[in-house]
Amino acid sequence: MLNGHGDDLHLVEGEIKHNFSSNVYYKGCPSGLTEAILSNIHHIQNYPSPVANELNDLAAKTFQLNSDQFLFTNGATEAFYLIAQLFSNKKAAIVSPTFSEYEDACKIFKLNYELISRTDLGNTDTDLVFICNPNNPDGTVFSKKELEFLFKEKPNTTFVIDEAYIEFTNSIDSIMPLTENYSNVIVVRSLTKTFTIPGLRLGYIVSSASNIVKLLSLKMPWSVNSLAIKAGEFIFNNYKTLQFNASELLTEATVFKKQLSQLEGLNVCESNTPYFLVQLQNKSAKELKEFLIKTHQILIRDATNFSRLKGEYIRVSTQSKEANIKLVQALKEWL
Repeated sequence: MLNGHGDDLHLVEGEIKHNFSSNVYYKGCPSGLTEAILSNIHHIQNYPSPVANELNDLAAKTFQLNSDQFLFTNGATEAFYLIAQLFSNKKAAIVSPTFSEYEDACKIFKLNYELISRTDLGNTDTDLVFICNPNNPDGTVFSKKELEFLFKEKPNTTFVIDEAYIEFTNSIDSIMPLTENYSNVIVVRSLTKTFTIPGLRLGYIVSSASNIVKLLSLKMPWSVNSLAIKAGEFIFNNYKTLQFNASELLTEATVFKKQLSQLEGLNVCESNTPYFLVQLQNKSAKELKEFLIKTHQILIRDATNFSRLKGEYIRVSTQSKEANIKLVQALKEWL
C-alpha cells in the first residue's frame, strides 16, 4: 500500500468512540453471521481450498450468472492487483479522485497510467480503465446506460468497474449482467462493506469465463482463508435476508447532511451514498482530525490525499443518530 487510505484506526492510540472514517455498514455484522463464523473456527486447522471455488456456484445462483464467471479474492484489493498484473506494462486510466489502490496497483505492475476526470473518458485511448461506481470518496455514480455506451464505443479497452459500494445506493443497479455480453468488462465486488467483515477480507471478480481463466493463472493459492470462505457460504445462502435497508440508511444520511450543512464554514458535497465529502473553508483537515481524536475520541477521514481533489476535505460515513449528533456538536465546538 503505497499511499494509504481508509480506516486508520490501527494508528490511533487510545479509545475511539465513534468511527466515521470507515465506509462499512455501521450496525455491524448481520444476525447469524458472527455465529456462523464462530461455529466454523475449527476449520483454521486445515488449509482452505486453493481458490475458494466452492463459493462460485453459490454466487452464480445468487446473481443468475455462470459459475465460471467468478473469482474470489482476499478482499477487493487483491482483485485490483491481479488485474493490474494481467495488464502489466500497458496503458491505463483512472477516473479520479478515487480509491488509491488502483493507482498503487498500476505503479507496482508498471502500467503507464493517467488520472482523468469522468468528462475525459470519451477521449481516452488506453488498454485499461478503472471506474469506481459508486465512487469513493464522493458517492458520484455512472448509470448503466453511460457505462454500456463506453463498452460499445471502446471494445479494445477493458473497463474495471468497482462496485464495492453498490448496495449503499438506490441510484444505480449493478452491471454484473453485462459481463455476459461484453468481454471487455471486469466487475469487482466486495462482501466486506455491506456485511461488515473487513477484517476477514473477502471480495470477488465477475467477468467473462476467458478473463477469469487469465486472472486465475496469476492468482496465488490460499489467499482466501477458511473463515472467509465459511462467511461467504453463509452470506450467499442468505443473501437477501442479510441485506440492510439502503433506503433507511440513505434517509439517515440526508438528516445527517442537513445537520452538517447548517454549520458555517463547512460545504457538504452532494452524494448518492451515505458517505460523502465535506469541504472545510479556511480550515485544516489534518488539524480537525487531530482535534476530534484528542478531544472527542471521534475518527474521521482526512481526504486531502485523494489525487486530484484540491482543497481541504474530510470524508464521513453516516453512523447512528447519536454518533452523528456527537460529531455535529464537536464540529460546532471546533468551528
